[in-house]
Amino acid sequence: MSKESGKSTVQWFVECDAFTNESIERELALRGIGYDSISRYPDMVGSDGKSHDVLLIPSTFVKKLKSARVNDKRFRFRFWKRNGSRGTMYPADFVEKKPISETEKFRAIAKRLSEISIAKKQRAKVKN
Repeated sequence: MSKESGKSTVQWFVECDAFTNESIERELALRGIGYDSISRYPDMVGSDGKSHDVLLIPSTFVKKLKSARVNDKRFRFRFWKRNGSRGTMYPADFVEKKPISETEKFRAIAKRLSEISIAKKQRAKVKN
C-alpha cells in the first residue's frame, strides 16, 4: 500500500492459449510496447493452489481484451488479479453480458415507446 494514495494497486494478469498469446504480442507491437517489457510468470500460484502461466498486463489492456473476446470467440483467456505486488492472485470473474439480438433491441424500444405514449395520454387526461 502506498502512503501517497492510501490504497493498494491492483495487478492484472491474463492466462491465455497460444492463439490469444500471439494476438496479444501483435497488439503490443502495434502500440510500441515490446513483448519483452511484459512480465511473464510461468508458475504463478493462484488461489486455487495450482500453477498458472500468466502475463502481467496494464489495467488499460483488460478492457481491450474483454471487448476482443466479445467480438471474436477464438480468444481464450482468463483474468487474474491481486492487490499489491505480493500475495495470492484470484480469478477476476466479470459478469459477461450476453449480446442482445436485434429482435430483443426492437422489443425494448417498442416497449419504451409504448410507455411514453401511455404517459402522454395520462397527462392529456389530467389537463382536460
